[in-house]
Amino acid sequence: MRLLLGKPLAEKLHEQSRERSAALHARGIAPRLAAVSVGIDPAASTYQQRLTARGKKLDIAVDEIDLPGEASERQLVATLERLGADPRTHAILLLTPLPGTLDEGHIVDHIVPPKDVEGMNPFNVGLLADGRPRFVPSTAEAVIELLKFHGTTLRGARATVVGRSTVVGRPVAYLLLKEDATVTIAHSKTEDMRELTKSASIVIVGVGRAGFLKGDMLSAGATVIDAGINVTPQGIVGDVDVESVSAVAAALSPVPGGLGAVTTELLLRNVLTAAERQQKD
Repeated sequence: MRLLLGKPLAEKLHEQSRERSAALHARGIAPRLAAVSVGIDPAASTYQQRLTARGKKLDIAVDEIDLPGEASERQLVATLERLGADPRTHAILLLTPLPGTLDEGHIVDHIVPPKDVEGMNPFNVGLLADGRPRFVPSTAEAVIELLKFHGTTLRGARATVVGRSTVVGRPVAYLLLKEDATVTIAHSKTEDMRELTKSASIVIVGVGRAGFLKGDMLSAGATVIDAGINVTPQGIVGDVDVESVSAVAAALSPVPGGLGAVTTELLLRNVLTAAERQQKD
């Protein structure tokens, strides 16, 4: 079984972004991302730290705006609106999950679309659904970019996406459709899950359950992308049962080592894109 490693792609993206960032700075434009968090979430904090570190290497400023866990919806909305109006801030990232007291569906309405580099605002979600993506969730984009980088043919391929989250499942399905793949979405209420995954040459899983996807759910020679992140006593693992899947699949993106680094680089690439577009406007 071949491992679809993310590091080579991440390095390529990083070098491309380095050139774009240098070009912006040469024009007197300092790209800046505001990463907004509410309360303390270990996974979100780790991602924020990684963005800051990688951003520094690209000369992209990352402002870490940490609101207390008891922050009100009004406070968070006011913060997002202030950042949206600030010409020095080119991009806004709202780190999730949010505390249960906050209505994420309402809050993302207040991330202005030109700065919404994670594609959370309904305007950007709609453009993606219409086949005209502007900004899309970075993990979903990483799935497509990783498949392409490793030479997987998407056009005409039968793909099953397991999970329907707004971060992975749904946007991945839209992006696969744009690549002319035949797409099926399976989720927690799907009764014939094994039949759907076995019928696919490409399976993407992101359900947040360690070891969920097993080898007997796949056809021989399938390509599997693991978009899950689960903290276990043995460390961080994905949604794939690696032992059984490796006996059946032809290729697998590992966790860790697959999508993570690519996701970070794509988010930072979106920051540069936002800065470039805003200067043109």
